[in-house]
Amino acid sequence: MKKSVNMSVATAISVALVMANNQTIYAAAPPASNDYYLSNQLHLSQIRALQAWSVVNSNEQIIIAVLDSGADYKHPDLKDNLLPGVNLVNPGRSAQDDNGHGTEVTGVLAASGNNSMGVSGVLWNAKILPIKVLAKNGDTTEPTLAKGINTALDRGAKVIVMSLSSMAYSKELTNAVQRAERSGAVLIAASGNESSRVAYPAAYPTVVAVGAVRSNNEVLSQSNTGPELNLVAPGFNVYTTKLGGKYGSFSGTSAAAPQVAGAAALILARHPKLSPFDVRQLLYQTATDLGEKGWDRKTGYGLLNVDKAVRTPLSYDFLEPNNQTYSAKAFPIESQIRGNLGPKDTIDWLKMDIPYDGKVSFTASVTSGVSSAMAATFYPENRPPITQYFGNGDTITVPVKAGSMNIRLMRNGGVNNAFTYVLTSKFSINPDRNEPNDTQETARPLVGNQISVTGNFHDEGDQDWFSYYVREYGHMDVTVSPDNKRVDLVLGIGKQEPGKKTVVWDPNYDNGTKDNPTERVQKEVSPGKYYIRVSEYNRNAVNGEYQLDLGYTPVKKDINEPNDTYQQASPLSGGTVMSGTIPTATDSDWFQFTVNSESYVTFRAPYIPVDSGFRFALYSDRNMNYAMASTNEVAELSNRGNDIIGLRLQPGKYYVRLNSGTAFKYESYRLTVTQQKLIAGYRDISDHWARSEIVRLSSRDIVNGFNDASFKPNQAVTRAEFATMLLKSMRATGSKVATTYTGKTTFRDMPKRHWAYHNLGVAYQLGILKGYPKNEMKPDQPISRAEMAVMIARARDVLMYNRGTSNYQDVPTSHWASPAIEALTSRNWVNGYGSSFKPNGRATRAEVVVVLSKAYQL
Repeated sequence: MKKSVNMSVATAISVALVMANNQTIYAAAPPASNDYYLSNQLHLSQIRALQAWSVVNSNEQIIIAVLDSGADYKHPDLKDNLLPGVNLVNPGRSAQDDNGHGTEVTGVLAASGNNSMGVSGVLWNAKILPIKVLAKNGDTTEPTLAKGINTALDRGAKVIVMSLSSMAYSKELTNAVQRAERSGAVLIAASGNESSRVAYPAAYPTVVAVGAVRSNNEVLSQSNTGPELNLVAPGFNVYTTKLGGKYGSFSGTSAAAPQVAGAAALILARHPKLSPFDVRQLLYQTATDLGEKGWDRKTGYGLLNVDKAVRTPLSYDFLEPNNQTYSAKAFPIESQIRGNLGPKDTIDWLKMDIPYDGKVSFTASVTSGVSSAMAATFYPENRPPITQYFGNGDTITVPVKAGSMNIRLMRNGGVNNAFTYVLTSKFSINPDRNEPNDTQETARPLVGNQISVTGNFHDEGDQDWFSYYVREYGHMDVTVSPDNKRVDLVLGIGKQEPGKKTVVWDPNYDNGTKDNPTERVQKEVSPGKYYIRVSEYNRNAVNGEYQLDLGYTPVKKDINEPNDTYQQASPLSGGTVMSGTIPTATDSDWFQFTVNSESYVTFRAPYIPVDSGFRFALYSDRNMNYAMASTNEVAELSNRGNDIIGLRLQPGKYYVRLNSGTAFKYESYRLTVTQQKLIAGYRDISDHWARSEIVRLSSRDIVNGFNDASFKPNQAVTRAEFATMLLKSMRATGSKVATTYTGKTTFRDMPKRHWAYHNLGVAYQLGILKGYPKNEMKPDQPISRAEMAVMIARARDVLMYNRGTSNYQDVPTSHWASPAIEALTSRNWVNGYGSSFKPNGRATRAEVVVVLSKAYQL
């Protein structure tokens, strides 16, 4: 979509480099200049540049690089301030502007002031280095922009202004920005004019991101905003220089950024030894607050105030007071913040706005030599607090939820002296809930006719695959929309060839624009499996989300028709699935299936097109006058994910009738039937390892199943259930065990109405089962494998004694159940899991059946 960095009236890139020295430059002229069109330059009054000029108005000691379309070297108001430029678009040629944008930006920054002609820049006199990175049509690439920064640094630039924007993250640009910080160069960039998130390079923490406001300080609608925004400056009808020696207005964040660059140069004229970080902080510290109190996403720290910036001493903690939760100051993600902690100021509170679930990394620079000088407690929304400790150079990462997060910074108790800290934040979004789905094999299935899925690109190279199975000819609409314009979407749609893994792809859908990045596809589809692949054009990790909407409208054709009577009943394909439409309220769909052996048959409804009124009835061919089972709540049961009906069926032929009080013909219902052959009356033991023992003990009524024809062999056994099974085993082998508990001991949690009251009581009376403190029996508590072994040993009167060694690494000889476990192991009544017994693991119904079978030779 956006293959290049685009410059326009709304987006321009310029870089101003300023080389620091020890000389301070003060104004040698009256507060206001005598430039002819000064009255047209309303922005200068708005940012209080006129007042600042009485203190300082120029900086000829440093180089200010403007990365743009070049400059008009013949313009009378610019030529005295221009150094020989660099042309990176057509190397070897001059940096003469062939577009006009660079001339406009340069004029705002440094048109010669007080020269009785034209306009005045924020700087009257300066050394401006034009670096041409924009072609005549206003386009460039991220690598070219990165080269522009590096070229500016190589030429000694100390202020770099970039009035252009790109939504794409670039490693080359990142490296160049980081080099600039190491080299001591201040970077200023326009936030961009896409009405979206702050663009690159402005989005980097070490770049001053400048948005635009009108003359009444209202934010321009197209000005990009977000957590990376730092300042705003006038950006509407800013009067400046034009190509051909002319003058006029232009608008956008391109016009705002050079004003901040000029202010940075004036600060360096006053304080040439300040670091880039200090310059940025002084700009933020002295901004005129707009909108919400303190920093906010629309205006950053506020409106550029040049007069205050050049007159105010640098504060190392301008966020004070923030010693209480209610006075917490904003700490935007992807930014830097500085503060002090000392004996009289031991706590700072900050607050962070988290856009998505993810994690935030914090890198600290701390002037204290103590390794853990500062304790940071993070209070993410809907998560418990997290406390970490910072020393100089430390980086910690905190998981966060979308919402707000408070941060408390506290001086560690062992630190005696005051110190300054700088925190740099970096946010990373969590993988979306569809991950992993990066390949055809892991494609996330989409089910239904109207589907909406949220995804993101959490990692470099991430792409999201989805699959969609089309059953009938129809029409498919796919829309993919990002929530911010940093996400440059590319959509792929392909169909898998029948019987093969090969996918035949349409040409990539990459038709979105900078202003409308949504990708939309409408296409006719035929039965088969389709794949949808969503990727980011530059394969970047992006802190943003997209929404995938898929709508499918089939050319509906009920292939089972006519099946309006039981005589016309359609056979269930494969005995498992039935589907169709109910085009009228009088229509009925009939299906038939055969049961060859006693089975448990379950009916489910994965999808019902209506919310209510869908009816199901089951008939046997032995009596078609009355339904064996029926329900009018198929849709409701389907929505809850419940079975429609489940019941035992004997061998024979059966019919299903479906109808609906609400007709539908554009969507198909789907019902499934599952037959499970019964083994000893159970449907879930056919291939279970304990099948033979379960069948044998069930035939002797020692164990029983459940009403739904299941045995649930892997379900835990309660104390009441085990006592009952154990006593039944004893009786089955001839033991004269009482059936009624006549003891006087009572337990408060075992009332006489409990179903196992007598069995529990008899087991207790025989010494097989023990109670718990507080007069409790805990009848419904699952029994552990250790308890199972001890109770079997007691019931069988097995000789138990402490042994010198143990068969199991997790049952030492000192374990309370070791004698019983070892005794039963020696008889091969119980077994472990290799060298482990898992004494605290819950005994399952299958395990209990097998142990009873062995212990009582059943």
